[in-house]
Amino acid sequence: MARGITFRGSREAPQVVLPFADDGQNGDAMEGDGIVSNSFAPGLTGFANFNGTIRTEVKYNVGDRAGVVLFDTIYTPENPATWSGPIREAVEGGSLNFYLKAEVRIAGRYVVTGRVDDAKGKPFALVTFNELLTQGSNEVRLTVFGKLMRDQTPSFPLALRDVDAYLLKQDTDPDRALMPRIAGVAHVTKVYPIKGFSDAEWQSEERSRYLTELGKDVDLAKEALVEFNPEQAKQPFPKSDCSKEHEAKGKTS
Repeated sequence: MARGITFRGSREAPQVVLPFADDGQNGDAMEGDGIVSNSFAPGLTGFANFNGTIRTEVKYNVGDRAGVVLFDTIYTPENPATWSGPIREAVEGGSLNFYLKAEVRIAGRYVVTGRVDDAKGKPFALVTFNELLTQGSNEVRLTVFGKLMRDQTPSFPLALRDVDAYLLKQDTDPDRALMPRIAGVAHVTKVYPIKGFSDAEWQSEERSRYLTELGKDVDLAKEALVEFNPEQAKQPFPKSDCSKEHEAKGKTS
């Protein structure tokens, strides 16, 4: 059974019975091979105009025991944007950037993620984008930070794969509209020397704001410690393992 999942039953949700069989039809690869299957195309059923999560509930029996398996899929009949052109790469500011062209039909905040593997096929990085896009032609930038390159020294070329993207919708159900997925390898980079990337730490307004708030919390903790033990004011505060490691790196560099 496939049924639509809605927030607190806020809207009508269809449901469709999905009979599994081993007859070589409806998605079953081969008749009589012992594998029961079913192919489900939401657009050809009562889900054609449904927007949101579709939960498929598969009930099965093995001997005298019964079980249930759930599969959730987000289905989007609307298409907020499409990918439109080849992916380009550039080393900028000591980091590696992937630029993906997108033709946006519905302006708004888009969330994009992609996975990066090294030349040996080993997962190396998760690259993300979370910004506003205007209607029309846009470029989505996915960044592999330079210090990550310097610290992990991946084998080149790198491969960008499995890019997922959606338009984020606030205060509504469903809360997103999906873009077409770029499945598999989307782009393979050139070979770059590791020294060509920056080993500088990430700097941003958000990072500075978090560090400022953390500093305030540390000061409050020190005041509380001194109030509890006045003798602490006469001696240095203990250092964390993290700060010791940071100081050691500073001395070696």
